[in-house]
Amino acid sequence: MAEVRVLSAEDVAQVFTIADAIEAVEEAYRQKAEGKGRAWPMVYEAFEPGVADMDIRSGELAGSGLFGLKLTAWFSKNPAQGLPEIFGTTLLCDNGTGAPLALLNASAITGLRTGAAAALGAKWLARADAKNLLVAGAGHMSTFQVAAVLAACPGIEHVEVWDPMRAEAPEARVELMRGEVEKILSAAGIERGYEIVAVADGELACAAADVIVTITPATDPIIKAGWVRPGTHVSAVGADMEGKQEVASDVLREATLFVDDRAQSVSSGELEVPVKTGAIAEGDIAAELGEVICGTHAGRASDDEITVFDTSGIAVQDLAASKVAYDRALERGIGTTVAL
Repeated sequence: MAEVRVLSAEDVAQVFTIADAIEAVEEAYRQKAEGKGRAWPMVYEAFEPGVADMDIRSGELAGSGLFGLKLTAWFSKNPAQGLPEIFGTTLLCDNGTGAPLALLNASAITGLRTGAAAALGAKWLARADAKNLLVAGAGHMSTFQVAAVLAACPGIEHVEVWDPMRAEAPEARVELMRGEVEKILSAAGIERGYEIVAVADGELACAAADVIVTITPATDPIIKAGWVRPGTHVSAVGADMEGKQEVASDVLREATLFVDDRAQSVSSGELEVPVKTGAIAEGDIAAELGEVICGTHAGRASDDEITVFDTSGIAVQDLAASKVAYDRALERGIGTTVAL
């Protein structure tokens, strides 16, 4: 028999912040680079293509004594039944005994850890004097990208949000985002100055940006050739399935490329289509971000270099983040214990 701690979204919110997510994901990348963390091949199944699917991302964090998985199910017809489109569940297990430890609402962690991944790309690869951030994408996840970069990169002062799906600036969305971002930062005890504005012209916004974060489901690149100026860093987040690509192949050819996992990046991440079409080669990847964090790769080589970090989402991020929430919940007696 095993005792499993079950943590709801409300439970997780009490014990996990954006600062925790940044620290946890950084540790996950470090362990992966040191050979203590592994991301196993993703399992994907479309129940009804374009309507309902699921994926399982699993892996091990030996340095934290864990293995586990996150199952994400997307059912687009759910809102008509009063249900969320996405259900996410994370299972943590002891890698010494195989015993299940915790079952968590993954949705409560996913936004924070996804934002953290993009922000770590900026922290480790952007120029030291970077001040201007562009987030391309104005959906729910864009809030976490903004908050995480502001939390991880104190030099960022000005944030622009562009919705490539619309001709007009996303004014209403950004008005709502301002409050959401402030709430996320406040929960982590972060107080700092910044401004967030909505913009309509993506090309002009790219030209002014020091850091660009893309968070869209694009299959036709939204960041075009010639838009990205020398010295810019791009964290590409949205491409997490075959066929997706947010950054034009011509931009990728000019850039120094970093990833969170080499195999996943070229099988279902931002680099999948460019490698498949021959625009770039898998060997063009300079390093995984964990190698930069560990100091085995120097990262950015000059202020004129364009750097691109592809984060398609790997299990070690979820495991490290969930471990923090689990440990805090144990300490505070939060959650429900179930005997299996």
